[in-house]
Amino acid sequence: MGDIEKLVALQRHINILKNTKKKLKELANRSDIRDLLNQLKETENILMELEGQSKENEKSLNKNNSILKDLDYKLKEIEKNLYEGDITDLKQLGFLDHEREIIKKTIEEKEMEILTQMEEAEKYKKELIKKQEYFNSLKKEYTSAVKKYKIAKEDYKKSIKDEEKIIDELSSQIDKELLDKFIYLERNKGMAVAEVIEGRCTGCNVLLPTIIVDRLKNKEEIVFCDNCDRILYLNKGHI
Repeated sequence: MGDIEKLVALQRHINILKNTKKKLKELANRSDIRDLLNQLKETENILMELEGQSKENEKSLNKNNSILKDLDYKLKEIEKNLYEGDITDLKQLGFLDHEREIIKKTIEEKEMEILTQMEEAEKYKKELIKKQEYFNSLKKEYTSAVKKYKIAKEDYKKSIKDEEKIIDELSSQIDKELLDKFIYLERNKGMAVAEVIEGRCTGCNVLLPTIIVDRLKNKEEIVFCDNCDRILYLNKGHI
């Protein structure tokens, strides 16, 4: 492999390295995993809030059922005194009858309240199931995304390590003065080696003199572009 082929190979692997590092950076800056995590946290908070509301509703429902039970007992006692007792005093009977009506009304109100709470309990149950399913789906998607991210990250890191090894090996085979020139061009122009296509330097798009193209065709030598100073390369397989 001649110097120009080594330089072309070096340029190619440097480009691959740059591209791989760029992809690794883009991977680290991806927002989809962060978005999924935020959705997970948000859904988890909603679940906790729903569970809290459901427990409060259940607590209140149990309390109202207990109150209703006590009211039913009081109503039965009053009705027993009214219809089976020995009370003959009209005033006392009137008082008991009035109290009975109040308790009956209170029972009706409490039954309506309990019915509403039971409907709410069912609503909370359905909503919790729905949100839990959504949470599980998000968690599965997030876990899969993180797994793919880690695999991709390791693949990119391995590729970077492999490319750096190849670059070091190629660099060690190139004359130091030529390598220094290559590195200078690479750092300052972003690309040290420019392919010649249809007589033009692909680095600056300038039409090259025929004598330069002929030198590239017929000789194995390092030729620089007079306009951009890049190292010129002619793929003779495409001539």
